[in-house]
Amino acid sequence: MEFSEVVRKRRSVRAFLNEDVPLETILEILEEAILAPSAGNLQPWRFIVIGNQELKFQLTQSAFAQRFIAQAPWVVAVVAKVDESAAVYGERGKNLYAIQDTAALIMLILLSATNRDLGACWVGAFDDDKVSEILGVKPGERVVALVPIGKPARTPEVPSSRKELSEIIEIIE
Repeated sequence: MEFSEVVRKRRSVRAFLNEDVPLETILEILEEAILAPSAGNLQPWRFIVIGNQELKFQLTQSAFAQRFIAQAPWVVAVVAKVDESAAVYGERGKNLYAIQDTAALIMLILLSATNRDLGACWVGAFDDDKVSEILGVKPGERVVALVPIGKPARTPEVPSSRKELSEIIEIIE
């Protein structure tokens, strides 16, 4: 797929077929995602890849009952190593750069999944403490997103409404 097509095809998929996706495919997606930029090239992130149904169910419960999370064959928890960013950049690293870095990484996960005709969704609505406990996240780390990935049962055809570029752009020459 051409890059422009991948970008235009990407949707937040919240319904997955009950079909397996090989772990190798998820690892390929993550190999591409780690090419994301990061402040000072610190790469302050790690992944927890969950295929265990009981853990996925627990994550669903901690994510305000978003059942589609447990439907996907895989859920990737993207974890920011906020203390690593803070060690170099102080509070700005902890509260901004680590989050920006993982956001860029998450976007590449979504695009890479789309490029493989898989569906994915960036889930940020969850109880931080509960999810961290379920996944055994270490002090100095923060789960930024849960990303369920699988074969889409349905994909929204039309992108959600977007503001016109003319509404949100300012050009200074």
